[in-house]
Amino acid sequence: MYSRTDLLVTPEAQCEGSGNRSVNGQVLAALRKAAEDLAVRSPDAAASVLIHTLSLVREGDSARPQLLTEAVRLLSFAGRLSEARLLGRSALRGESDEATKALVEAGLAEALMYTGRADVVVVRVRRALAAEGVPDEVRASLLAIEAHGLLYASDVRAARYTAEAAVDLARSCDSRAALIFAILAQSVVARAEGRLQDSLSATGEAVSLGGEARGPERHRHPRLWAARAAAALDRFTEAETGLDRGQQEAEAAGAMWSLPLWHCFRAKLHLAEGKFDQAEAQARTGLERASRLTAHLRNICMLGVLAQIEVHRGNPAGAREYMRRVGQLMSQGLNAVEDQVRWELALVHDACGDYDRAARQAVQVAEALPGRLLLLTDDPSVAPQLVRMLIRAGAVREAEYVCAAVAGLAKANPSVPSLVGSAFHAQGLLRSDAEMLRAAVHAYRDSPRKLAAASALEDAAKAEHSAGRRDGAAVLGQEALSVYGTLGAVRAASRTQGLLRDVGGCHVTRTRDVVGRDAAGWSVLTPAERRVADLVTQGMTNHAVAAALSVSPHTVDSHLRKVFRKLGVANRVALTRLTLHRDHGES
Repeated sequence: MYSRTDLLVTPEAQCEGSGNRSVNGQVLAALRKAAEDLAVRSPDAAASVLIHTLSLVREGDSARPQLLTEAVRLLSFAGRLSEARLLGRSALRGESDEATKALVEAGLAEALMYTGRADVVVVRVRRALAAEGVPDEVRASLLAIEAHGLLYASDVRAARYTAEAAVDLARSCDSRAALIFAILAQSVVARAEGRLQDSLSATGEAVSLGGEARGPERHRHPRLWAARAAAALDRFTEAETGLDRGQQEAEAAGAMWSLPLWHCFRAKLHLAEGKFDQAEAQARTGLERASRLTAHLRNICMLGVLAQIEVHRGNPAGAREYMRRVGQLMSQGLNAVEDQVRWELALVHDACGDYDRAARQAVQVAEALPGRLLLLTDDPSVAPQLVRMLIRAGAVREAEYVCAAVAGLAKANPSVPSLVGSAFHAQGLLRSDAEMLRAAVHAYRDSPRKLAAASALEDAAKAEHSAGRRDGAAVLGQEALSVYGTLGAVRAASRTQGLLRDVGGCHVTRTRDVVGRDAAGWSVLTPAERRVADLVTQGMTNHAVAAALSVSPHTVDSHLRKVFRKLGVANRVALTRLTLHRDHGES
């Protein structure tokens, strides 16, 4: 193992008589080999070695361009983004050869990408690609970077063509690092176009190509994108497992640039599950790490998650403050996925009672459909929420755009419960169709997106109430309230309580009726759910249950939520009480 002190070059090792500070070929080779070995586990240390080496290599030396490019790239991987930008710009000013400039530009563009300047990245990359004599391997890397920049600029069609060109070129010149990065861009394009299985397949190829890599491809971390692709297919357990493993690999590789992304993706996953505390913890950790790295693009993602959490918790003022900070970052020229930010603004305006501003944002999101579907594939529940806002504003045509877009997604991906449920939910709201809303409730039964399921229950209850079916409204409303209460969705729970008061079904169900109804519920529990329920009612924690059954705490949590839903209870206390009633009845 090398240390920084081991790699200091003595005056005796320098070339004599040249008048310039330089190292001989043997020492230079040793330093480059040391940096290459260090890069596998510590890009930070490897970058420092290369910077030191550069100080010993005279201007005009043929080794300088590659050293500069690799130093910029490693500084980016290590999260030293400000240094990467400074070194890259300095290198470009000192170089006259166009091919060399393109090589340096590739490393600089990547650093700029991590800091959130996608627009600048695309301009710089295209300028580099226009140069004469750029090697195919460098061109492939530049095209892959451009494809990702175009995705952040919400130009999905251009991103698709660019990613395809990057993949073809990378395959032809056997550049694995460029190929992985380009395939990952193709995966995001596939999600943005609603081809969810294609997206997952692409990330699977990228993960396979990464394998036991030791070069730059080691720092692409395709498991990030594989987790997002799996989550879009409602495969949340697979997504969470991939995030855990991927982050461990990233930390072992010293890839500091990627750390905020792991937290951001995990925060979004927890938010979709309705796990607000876990989502908040991940978002706050991500904020801290992104700020430390000056990767402020990731801050926009985390602030958006925190704003949504505050809306659900019934704190619109807190949500508004988070979105104000998003606005500040974007005013500095940072690029974020435009539709995502517009949606979050609409949600916050709606929560604050500013329905006109909410509608204006919702209209702009709707008008981007169906060309940009990433927002809906990442969070299908956005569709019915948009429809609700648009109907209230009288924007029926735009509401129809949303319904058509999510219906197309559901048709193309019929095995994804959340998309099917969202399509029924949106159409049910648009048409005031109670049957469609009940179909949404049914579809969401197999979805891990608990907030979306509760929202469909609430809207179905409203439809039943409007149709004069008070009993049906009461049952659906109480189930919605139970889910909201379990998740801590204060705003929605308060709204549903008001509905139940109107229905007159808030306290009409007698205890013996509940016990009778839930006695039937016990029969539909799976053996695994029954085992978890029995141990929980003995006072065991989720971790203790997991140890007793030799499963993960996440599995226990998943089983327990299904038990709560099937039995119509909101928490462990209610489950224990119900168990006592059942045992008393059986005896």
